[in-house]
Amino acid sequence: MNIIKKQGWLPLLLMGVFLTSSQAQVDPEQREARLAAFRAEVFTRVLNLTPEEAQQFWPVYNEYTDRREQIQQDLKANKQLDQMSDAEVEEQIRRHFDMKQRELELEKDAYQKLRKVLPIRKVAKLPAAEREFRESLVKKLQEARERRQERQQIRPGRNRR
Repeated sequence: MNIIKKQGWLPLLLMGVFLTSSQAQVDPEQREARLAAFRAEVFTRVLNLTPEEAQQFWPVYNEYTDRREQIQQDLKANKQLDQMSDAEVEEQIRRHFDMKQRELELEKDAYQKLRKVLPIRKVAKLPAAEREFRESLVKKLQEARERRQERQQIRPGRNRR
């Protein structure tokens, strides 16, 4: 059973879209802080974290997500698949499986660390918290897009950015 659901590239994409489109006037540090605060709110609610648990949870979880992101960055290809030789494609596939194995080992390590700071039932709810965060973020993005479209309809003479 996966205790910590792998998020892959979707959260990075969502964060990028969220950070660039919905808050273009806010500086990057403020955007990251707002996103982190939103994540903390969702996780705290879903996991029902006490202040003491949250204080111990976030360093472990942040280390896990940073390491997972680094593993995924290591897999990025230098060129498009169609531009690779067969040997390069074979190497990319091998690297993909290596990345999956590294992610599994990282997930197991995070699970062991989280068991030391949270009750096991809260650790088991972590995939639900991650899913709720992603879904809430998508909803916020959709709402922001709709608001932008409504503003553009109100001011039809304005040029689009």
